[in-house]
Amino acid sequence: MKNILDFFYPPRCMLCGSSHQLDYKGQLCKGCASDIHINDHACRICAVPLTTTGPSQQNSSDICMQCIKTPPVYDACWSPFVYAQPLEWMIQQLKFNAKLNYASLLSALMAANLPRHIVDEVRPDAIIPMPLHNRRLKQRGFNQSQLLIKPIANVLQIPLDLKSCQRILDTQHQTGKSARHRQHNIKNAFKFINRNNYKHVVIFDDVVTTGSSVSELSRELKQAGVLRVDVWSLARAEKLN
Repeated sequence: MKNILDFFYPPRCMLCGSSHQLDYKGQLCKGCASDIHINDHACRICAVPLTTTGPSQQNSSDICMQCIKTPPVYDACWSPFVYAQPLEWMIQQLKFNAKLNYASLLSALMAANLPRHIVDEVRPDAIIPMPLHNRRLKQRGFNQSQLLIKPIANVLQIPLDLKSCQRILDTQHQTGKSARHRQHNIKNAFKFINRNNYKHVVIFDDVVTTGSSVSELSRELKQAGVLRVDVWSLARAEKLN
């Protein structure tokens, strides 16, 4: 059946429409794939992209000045891509236009960039996708973080916990807010019950911008007895003032 469909509807790149040099199960051409910014020079703690000059790179340990000054609540962050075009557009198509076919492509991109230490060493008790408030979940119809991380959780054989954590405050969208306003907006937004006595948990969010949401959720997890909290995300935004 697939061969017949491919004959009448040949696979094309989801960005440029090209049918040549397709990768990621025929969803993205090599040219467009090369336009996606890899986050290969990032802070070892918060994964914020580091510049080659300036205060964020004035130390030899690849830790940003913010983490040196005020370490985050979570223990480490892995974000394989920089939140920039064309990836930004693809994520927005998934989240705000319900283009669910982008979920499998974005998951495949993430899986292709899994570092060895995550595959071989990191064995958390569970992965918790960033929860949405019930009202927003009903409006959107899906949780994009859950869609993105589920295939990877299956491959790594790490349980996906969708029940232990709730978003109890229907906060305003974080988009467009300053770092300070984001932090205030998300305060006390989550409730977590450590019914499984987790000691090591991964929080997954599609995009980490200032880190306010993952920090607030990390705080809630640690107050409930979780000893180590790692953050994984598809993309990490550059520093937002």
